[in-house]
Amino acid sequence: MTPIDLVDRLIEEIKVIVKDFYLDTNVPGVKKAPQVIGGYLGEKKPGVKQEPPDYPFVIVRYLEDNDNGQQHTANIRILIGTYNEDAQNGWRDTLQVATRIKNELLKKRVFGPFAIEYPVKTELYEEQPCPEWAASVTFSVSMPKIQ
Repeated sequence: MTPIDLVDRLIEEIKVIVKDFYLDTNVPGVKKAPQVIGGYLGEKKPGVKQEPPDYPFVIVRYLEDNDNGQQHTANIRILIGTYNEDAQNGWRDTLQVATRIKNELLKKRVFGPFAIEYPVKTELYEEQPCPEWAASVTFSVSMPKIQ
């Protein structure tokens, strides 16, 4: 199993976790569940030309892996982006999505040959470009050793 398999497995798990959210997008009048993708968000287009709208999103990003001869682990960051024009409370959507993802992943912890390791860190960034809001969930995953 490779880091790409890990990212793909997490994407499928997170799609199920976030499917029932109904959040504002950066296209006026459109609400939807966050799109879940691996790696990086695609080309940025003006709001009215976005199909689907960029926001809300969840990105599963592989950061690095470590193999010390005894254990093989990969570091993953899940980036969450939401859109809310409420400058005082817009952050709540982002934190709600991040918390749901973290809690649901930790309930299961094992995904085929992969296992989430503690600690798991959730971060709501101090600087926010309102009306776009961002947070992340970062953790390590133990992976099968290559034989």
